[in-house]
Amino acid sequence: MIIGIPKEIMPGELRVAATPETVQKMVRDGAKLLVQTDAGKGSHYYDKDYQEVGAEIVENPQEIFDRADVILKVKEPQFNNELNKHEADMLHKGQYLITFLHPASPSNHEMIKKLRDNGVISLTLDGIPRISRAQTMDALSSMSTCAGYKGMIMAINNISKFVPLIGSAVGMIKPATVFVVGAGVAGLRAIATAKALGAVVYATDIRPDALEQ
Repeated sequence: MIIGIPKEIMPGELRVAATPETVQKMVRDGAKLLVQTDAGKGSHYYDKDYQEVGAEIVENPQEIFDRADVILKVKEPQFNNELNKHEADMLHKGQYLITFLHPASPSNHEMIKKLRDNGVISLTLDGIPRISRAQTMDALSSMSTCAGYKGMIMAINNISKFVPLIGSAVGMIKPATVFVVGAGVAGLRAIATAKALGAVVYATDIRPDALEQ
């Protein structure tokens, strides 16, 4: 089996579909890995890191799409300006695509139809249920955890006061108050991050079981 990892082309997207550690496991299982040049650079993984674990570095993304049985991506197929074609049209019949497709988004409906018409077998990571059996494949929760943490750090960096309760010789500075809307995976991480920094935190969620979480 040949597995291809092209470089993400969505503006601002720095993630890569597989780390060198994951690639090494797939190589050990007998797969051949094709990784596009600089695919991991935005995540601080370099071509030599992938080569050291047995991957082949390929410069042209079209070659990866042509040769691979399975394509691993982070974001849904995008229009490639350099090649002047959509990634959905670079995939071929019978090929597997594993990524976050976000098929419910109206902006992705035409792309989903393209994949269907091209005979691509598409597996969307945002469709994996949050159950214990599927936990090791739950990439969405992992990404939501990162988003909750980073989002809170960015928000706190933009407020005009200190976050924790601070005492000094001339008095006390009250802690910041944070209100988090939604207590899902991202929300819970945002709450934990704000509390760790010393804020007084409130949260709301429409789900009854959120109170227990």
